[in-house]
Amino acid sequence: MRPAQRLLLLAIAFGATVVIAAVGRAPSFANPAASVRKEAAPGVLRVQLEQDSAAAERRRRIGAVRNWGYLLNSIDAATVASAPHQLLVIDNGISANRRFVRELAREGEVARMKQHPDGSPRILLAYLSIGEAERYRSYWRPEWYDTAKRPVWLGDVNPIWDGNYDVQFWHPDWQRLMFGAPEAYLDRILAQGFDGAFLDRADVWAKWEKVRPSARADMVTFVRRLAEHARKRSPDFLMVMQNAEELLDDTQLMSAIDGVAKEDLLYGIDHTEAANRPEDVTGSLKYLQMARRAGRKVLVVEYLSDPNKMTAASKRIIEQGFVPYFAPRLLNCLNPPAVPATPGSAAAALPEHPCR
Repeated sequence: MRPAQRLLLLAIAFGATVVIAAVGRAPSFANPAASVRKEAAPGVLRVQLEQDSAAAERRRRIGAVRNWGYLLNSIDAATVASAPHQLLVIDNGISANRRFVRELAREGEVARMKQHPDGSPRILLAYLSIGEAERYRSYWRPEWYDTAKRPVWLGDVNPIWDGNYDVQFWHPDWQRLMFGAPEAYLDRILAQGFDGAFLDRADVWAKWEKVRPSARADMVTFVRRLAEHARKRSPDFLMVMQNAEELLDDTQLMSAIDGVAKEDLLYGIDHTEAANRPEDVTGSLKYLQMARRAGRKVLVVEYLSDPNKMTAASKRIIEQGFVPYFAPRLLNCLNPPAVPATPGSAAAALPEHPCR
């Protein structure tokens, strides 16, 4: 063996000895913080497993839904309780002439609406606008009509929907009205006993992006915080976001919600019954299918009165794996479900829809 080869073998042997010795001594050099983390791991793991289990149960429950309905005006507890829909979105309060009257807090109202006449459960979600202020809510103050007395976060009136106002949704004072105190909007919904919240106007982030570049991330954080707050009190509390499907590629947002609802998927972006542009439909479908593949329920509401368009829309929506519903745009009347509750009993034609 040549001297150079002998030296190489000795070096390799010496290196192996050093490695073995280092491995043997490793415990004596362990980071104390790592030991603490290791001891805490079972507790952390238990909490994570509980959260995962609750999320799986929420998504199993909403995943079984085959039909749904949407009613925000003219709410009558007896009418809602007798409805056949497996999931219903309603307002948590009653208003008249765009003014707040009262919340659904009378004895047994919400509990009655969470059950079908035969006693089987129904999922009841409360509508919650997180991107606009509404003058017919319990948080509204009469002095806010005076522009000089408005909070800094309260903006202009929505020209399309009377009584709705722009808000800087990221502002702490607005978010305090939404959650975190007994009188906050989400907390009141929780106290009323609803199964979940139906989050609307998350899409306003795009309106603010030019003046606030972080608007998209702010909305994701807002939705996540709402979900975390609700589930600390009720782990089985459902969160369904309406529209804003472009946020669904954010993992934090997707983790926070159990479903997504889409208005005007195929028709009516311009608030008519005209078919939407193919590129608009395709763009929305990309994100909605992303949600469906992630195990999130996808609900679709089309504001149609033409029976032929309704039939065509229902077929296409169901083919996508989504759940359709057809409503008047004012959401002041409850149409029958577009899909039967029993699997395998799909009707050849849609039932008569009296609300147009």
